[in-house]
Amino acid sequence: MANKTYISVQSFVVVLFLLVAGLIPFLIGGQSLYHQVIVISLGLGFMAALAAVFVLTLKVHKLRQGPQPAKKKAPPARSKPAAQPAPKTMAAVTPKELLDPGLVYRFRLGKDKSLESQSKRVIIGRHEGHIKTHSTEIIENHLEIEFRIRQDPDRDIYNTDKTLIQKYSIDLRRAGKALIYFPNQDDKTFREMNSRQRLLIQSEEDPEGDPHFNSIPSGKPLRIQLGDRLRHDGKFVAGYFEFHLFTKAVEVEAGNYTRMDQDFYLRLYRIFPGYDTSHPSQDGAYPMIDPFLSREGG
Repeated sequence: MANKTYISVQSFVVVLFLLVAGLIPFLIGGQSLYHQVIVISLGLGFMAALAAVFVLTLKVHKLRQGPQPAKKKAPPARSKPAAQPAPKTMAAVTPKELLDPGLVYRFRLGKDKSLESQSKRVIIGRHEGHIKTHSTEIIENHLEIEFRIRQDPDRDIYNTDKTLIQKYSIDLRRAGKALIYFPNQDDKTFREMNSRQRLLIQSEEDPEGDPHFNSIPSGKPLRIQLGDRLRHDGKFVAGYFEFHLFTKAVEVEAGNYTRMDQDFYLRLYRIFPGYDTSHPSQDGAYPMIDPFLSREGG
């Protein structure tokens, strides 16, 4: 019923608007200018009033209808979260494949004049590198050791009667935690190693102040401990691997002269407190035995 009334009012207003607009020309025909202006003004005013009534009628009709329910927008499609890759699980190596204390690795430089024989790089890591520990206490590239022959510009190549003493540098770079104990130390305290450390095998002092040794005997080696976390007292929380680095002199006949070289040895001295082979991690590495169950102090 309300819709019909609304349509009737709309129709009446429109018809009246058109009627007034059509009568204006007839009303002003033959009249003076004054009367024409008056009639046109009244007509336009009346048409404006009709237009206002039409607009108000629209508003009143909308108000009577009340608020219209808004069209529900379809919810945006939820993007599915990217599937997380499953943690990589590696088969643990067998206990027989794990490192044993007492293993010794030898490295010799200067076999020939090729660049490959002038240096040697050794990496200790978890599952990668030259020495694989398969231990949760060791990360990949935990320690890198590079042995390098140092060129001696002051060498007299014409004095073939004198034995040439070869010089070397040992560069240590760590990515994990490492403690170091130098061969000439008087105390018994391991100190945390710098991220980079250099030692020289030569008799004279180096201008840059790097530690230098004529040689490193096996009785007083360079001692290095590798592990994960350190306690407040500077010792490893869960355990560590201890390596000993030392050298042995080797006399080499090189053409018309004799040369004294050094072979480098890296010995795995200790694994404290030892592998816990019953609980390998997801990546196949083994944790250490609980150190509190070990009778041996850290």
